[in-house]
Amino acid sequence: MPFCTRWSFRPSDRAPTSVILSLVSSDDRDLGLDTHITRKDFLNATLLGVGGLLISASAPALARAADAAQNDTDAWTGFGGVGDYSRSNGNTKAVLDAAHKVRDRLYATLPRNTVETGELYDVIVVGGGIAGLAAAYTVAKATDRTKTCLVLENHPIFGGGAKQNEFLINGVRLVGPQASNQFGVPGAAGTSITSQSWADFGLPRSFTYQEVDPSVGGLRIPLDNYAHMDGVNETQVDVGYFFDSASGAAKPTWLRNIWQNELADAPFAPEVRADLIRWRRTSGESTDEFRRRLDTMTYAQYLEGVLKFRPEVTKFVAPIVGLINGAGPDAVSAFASAQIGLPGVARARGNTGPLPQSFPGGNSAFARHFVKWLVPDGISGPAGLEGVHNGRVDFSALDRKGQATRIRTGATVVRVEHASTAADGEHVVVGYELGGRVYRTRARSVVMAAGGAMARAVMADMPAEMHDAYATFQHAPALVVNVAVTNWKFLHALGAPCARWFDDEFGFSCNIRRPMVIGPAPPPLKATDPAVLTFYMGLYTTGRTLAEQVANGRKRLLETSYADFERLIRRRMTTMFGSAGFDARRDIAGIVLNRWGHARLVQPPGFYYGTNGRPAAREIVARGYGRIAMGHSELGGHQSATGAMGQGQRAAQQALKLAGPSTLLC
Repeated sequence: MPFCTRWSFRPSDRAPTSVILSLVSSDDRDLGLDTHITRKDFLNATLLGVGGLLISASAPALARAADAAQNDTDAWTGFGGVGDYSRSNGNTKAVLDAAHKVRDRLYATLPRNTVETGELYDVIVVGGGIAGLAAAYTVAKATDRTKTCLVLENHPIFGGGAKQNEFLINGVRLVGPQASNQFGVPGAAGTSITSQSWADFGLPRSFTYQEVDPSVGGLRIPLDNYAHMDGVNETQVDVGYFFDSASGAAKPTWLRNIWQNELADAPFAPEVRADLIRWRRTSGESTDEFRRRLDTMTYAQYLEGVLKFRPEVTKFVAPIVGLINGAGPDAVSAFASAQIGLPGVARARGNTGPLPQSFPGGNSAFARHFVKWLVPDGISGPAGLEGVHNGRVDFSALDRKGQATRIRTGATVVRVEHASTAADGEHVVVGYELGGRVYRTRARSVVMAAGGAMARAVMADMPAEMHDAYATFQHAPALVVNVAVTNWKFLHALGAPCARWFDDEFGFSCNIRRPMVIGPAPPPLKATDPAVLTFYMGLYTTGRTLAEQVANGRKRLLETSYADFERLIRRRMTTMFGSAGFDARRDIAGIVLNRWGHARLVQPPGFYYGTNGRPAAREIVARGYGRIAMGHSELGGHQSATGAMGQGQRAAQQALKLAGPSTLLC
């Protein structure tokens, strides 16, 4: 069935129209929230306000009825799209509830009815994101698949932040990223895990993207979801900037590619315009001394205190820093901003070179290829780009007894601690919750590839030094929204496949992409074709401490219902695009929220090089302890797919040294 807000049901399935309309305001009707609402939609659009309450309380009977009507999609999680990822859009409520039990120390001791699996693995990997799958790949590759490895993943499907949303609109399959996005092609002769796995997966060294129909008029459409952001590659794509009274315009105004004429038409004061241009042209240094200096201060302190830019420059770049670094420029290390290539602190790139690329579902492609290589029957179809993209996950094949690598999804690890027995010697006991029951399994060694927020909560015998280092970690939330539109004529009318705006109502940018061609080439892209419009949004609050910023952002993420976010999105799109012909009730086919409660490890001053001669906390955590190796991408600072692979490989190599002789297949 197509994923959309206009479902087709038998008349007997519809709720009484008079009841529905009494619960929808005139403003909501303007946003298209009353269009052909079925009973299923009624439950999901008018009862969603209870979502915030369900975080800390049992679901009332009415909400449980909504769950059943939505096929296990609850009011807070909202729609999940179609396909393999339909039950796993971001941190769903089920995943959130399970994690909060760990946070609240419900498993300080495992319950008496804990089930002993009887399993003993060479390596258990906690976390099935890219880092965890790279660790499992390293175990299998380094030992010619002779050592046993169990991957425990708390989401319904592997991938962590590298997952995708799928839509079926008018017979067209659309795919967008849930979070992790953008890749570079590694060198064919490289020795990194990225290069090795690329060859093992049979991935090509070059890619083609859908041709654009001449009727589109030569619009420059990005290939990923970052290129259009200021300071990245936005001069190579067409970006529309929306200004209104809150951002200095006399009336709502769209300006296109404002940097190409050095902000001449933008409603900035002359002195602000001069500073923004100077910011763009200021380059950092490549010396170790410069990097260490940057890590002693925030990006805001460097921009305003060292370079003497006006605060408006900091405000201009804040949304990008807030998204990618997890907090405002006033809380993030200046070196962290250099890591993502921002002006003033990074070496000038001139906004040139090839556009960054993205697979259709972002870096979910890496996760799927790792799984296909580890468990060939886990994804139908042949290996290779087309087979893995179009194949379906066979969840029953992921955790079959007897295979060297097993992937157990929906398993939330609740406790990890060392043990010793006469029969098995030194080993690690891992407790996990699955389907409402708690299980206990064992391994010769463990790779902790889960995010630090969970990892530090479950390691029961963590040394004091590591405990204290972990206590300094602050994890920030993020929200990624994919809106399936039946057409993108409103963007074409603006001459901008990407949009940027300047208020705090909802997000700061969105864009469509030129889809990667996988298989037979589709007809050239037209503005009348359906597309996915993707919003990336950090939740930060400048002017607050780092702890306050992440707490406030997470509070907003958790307490805002799906319905309220949907209204915000529709209102934002109507405000900006209505004058270009956009109609929410006609043009929006589906909205999927991907909420990430602990998306980014924020990197404050001192994160990279430490303070007062003491090692950085990340270095202490990365050492691991006993038979436990640490391998999450956040330990390298800026989180990326390649960084995750490197951390997973490093931790797996450490774990293999600890594992000893191979165990029997479990």
